[in-house]
Amino acid sequence: MFSVLGYNSANLALNKPSSQVSTYSSAVASLANDGDGITSSCTHASMHPYWAVDLGAAHDIGHVIVTNDDNPNFGDTTAKLFVANNELI
Repeated sequence: MFSVLGYNSANLALNKPSSQVSTYSSAVASLANDGDGITSSCTHASMHPYWAVDLGAAHDIGHVIVTNDDNPNFGDTTAKLFVANNELI
């Protein structure tokens, strides 16, 4: 699950356009920011996996929350977070 909270605690990423490098099974990118704590996105094997969300505008960001699946069959649990005011991918 992925949330970007503004200073007013609203989830700025909720149902915004999202993408990922590839998709494993039917775990599409939008499942990560659909607001449902049960669904999740999942990329397929990739040397440089990414998941991205377009907030649509510049925002003051208070917190970023990333919840990773703790299933040991799904590889590395580390992540890098990039916040930008332009297109990265």
